[in-house]
Amino acid sequence: MKFDYLQMKNFRQYPNAKIEFSQSVTKNFTVIQGVNGAGKTNILNAVTWCLFGDEKHIDKKCKGLPIVNSFALSKCKDTTCEVKVELQLIQSDGKRIRIARCEKWKEQNNNLSKVATAHDFLIMREIERDWVGPIYGDDAQYIVDSLIPPAIEEYFFFDGERMNDYFKENTGKDIKSAVFKISQLELCNSLIEHLSARKTEYLRLTRGLSPEADKIRDLIAIYNNSQQKDIEQKNKLEAEYEEAELHEKEYSDKLRDSSLENIESLESERAALVRELGEINGDIDELEKEKINFLHKNMLVIFAFDALTRTKSLIDAQEEAGMIPSPVQNIFIDGLLKKGECICGSNIAAKDESSCVRRKKVEEFLKQNELSEMTKDLINCNIQIQTMIDQLENFQANTVKLSKKLRDLEEKKRQKNRRVEQIDSEISKSDFEEIRDWEKKRGQWAEEKRKKDNEIAILKRQIDRRESILKANNLKLDQELKKEAKHNSLVNLRRFCEDGIRAAEEVRDSIMRNVKDEVCRKTSEQFLSLIWKKGVYKGVTIDDDYNISVLHISGREGIGSLSAGERQVCALSFMAALNSVSGFDVPIIIDTPLARISNVPTRNIAENLPRYLPNKQVSLLVTDKEFTSEVKQTLNNVVGKTYLINFTEKDYGGLSELVLQT
Repeated sequence: MKFDYLQMKNFRQYPNAKIEFSQSVTKNFTVIQGVNGAGKTNILNAVTWCLFGDEKHIDKKCKGLPIVNSFALSKCKDTTCEVKVELQLIQSDGKRIRIARCEKWKEQNNNLSKVATAHDFLIMREIERDWVGPIYGDDAQYIVDSLIPPAIEEYFFFDGERMNDYFKENTGKDIKSAVFKISQLELCNSLIEHLSARKTEYLRLTRGLSPEADKIRDLIAIYNNSQQKDIEQKNKLEAEYEEAELHEKEYSDKLRDSSLENIESLESERAALVRELGEINGDIDELEKEKINFLHKNMLVIFAFDALTRTKSLIDAQEEAGMIPSPVQNIFIDGLLKKGECICGSNIAAKDESSCVRRKKVEEFLKQNELSEMTKDLINCNIQIQTMIDQLENFQANTVKLSKKLRDLEEKKRQKNRRVEQIDSEISKSDFEEIRDWEKKRGQWAEEKRKKDNEIAILKRQIDRRESILKANNLKLDQELKKEAKHNSLVNLRRFCEDGIRAAEEVRDSIMRNVKDEVCRKTSEQFLSLIWKKGVYKGVTIDDDYNISVLHISGREGIGSLSAGERQVCALSFMAALNSVSGFDVPIIIDTPLARISNVPTRNIAENLPRYLPNKQVSLLVTDKEFTSEVKQTLNNVVGKTYLINFTEKDYGGLSELVLQT
């Protein structure tokens, strides 16, 4: 899909302006150049307002200003003034879609008001050689949203200024949300919600089927209610934790960006220590799990050790006595008794004393040999017992080794915590009141974060424990209902819902992991290709909690030390990666892509930008400082059209016009 044209009438600075985007396959870039305040971002807002009815990239300074052009409004006097934006798209099959949104405004006695209109949003669609429509309202919006989903518009329409702070303002949860939106997994969640509702309904239908089933059902309902409340509370605490984390980072960044060199270095050291402590805590958790699993694995052998060694000694004694394996098969001895003739040929069937003695000896041998019939089982058992005993040989050494690793990590943690406390103390004793205030607020938010983390951990344990209880009770309910065949249908329906929920969750989580890994790979590749400090960074990673990291060549975390320009490149790489895996064929608009980047690296970005946005129609909204002669020359082969925004200040506000450069 491509943009054909954008027409603006009385939209903010633009009384009447039209952009015809480059349609060339090779020269797929359109450049719109203007000074700060001329209206570049409002072109981006005109697109989102036309598509979604919302100026999604509006500057905070513009809040409160009417969308209608003030100069045009002043000329209308007592009549209405129309604001209209029209955007025409060309689909991959060459058919066009025309989207138009309008509002009417009126000013009377210095009061500005919007005038209601019958149809403020419509689309026209080209079918064969004819135009079909107009299509109004919700039906029109549904068509637009299916082409460009509003939830992920920021990954097609980039705000370069905001990119500098993207990873300052967004936590792992926000990054995860971005991946979820791009993955288009709302259907999986809707399916899970639907199946959960049906499962609850089937649970309700079990009432009255049996007294015991009623008891279990009521217990499940109570646990489900408590579980839902705890999950909601956990989500709330996680949101509060992330808010505290953002505030802590805000004051940490202020300290690190302080002009006082010692404060800057102390805060950078503290930030590095906090990251290292996070890694150490993760290593401690893993080691503790490993130790617990190791103890669980060997627990039964330890408790049964005496019984195992006693059993082994008995089997070994039978082997030494020649009873294992059996020297003679029982069937052979039994045959001798039936024939009444010993293997030596003597009679053991007669009633005389000698024959009876010989027969008794054969019968006793038969009884002794019965143990040998279990020869195979006993030999296998002995091998298994030996294997179990052998695994304990290194038990003590492995336990000591794991314990030592844990002690070393705990000591390392204590040392780093002591250094963090020293830094806290040094910064809090600064001679500058502002620094002390920042440190105080950072400490308050850090403490708030710690409290929320503890509360979340407690809730997680409660939720996990209750989940086990719910599983056990659901199983008991199914067993109770199975006692009568007529209840089997409810059991099967409940199990179908459970299996469906589990399958949907597995599909959702698998897609999320795959998309996250692909976004991570592409972000890293693009960052390394765009960044001008070659050999300084190893790449970009996204961990299981969706926290993004930029790895320094030393292996240490480097995202906190990135310059404004480097952060912008990282965010641009991440946005472009999300765009590429979205599956939507949508043109890209980038507002001020090089705003925070110095002159030297801009050539490198200009060279690589077309390379990692292949087969995409791209529009750049740039200042003259960004679109230097060097950048212009570098992009010359891919730029099909260039517009210049001419801005004129008027009594009632500014006016902008777009001039196509030849």
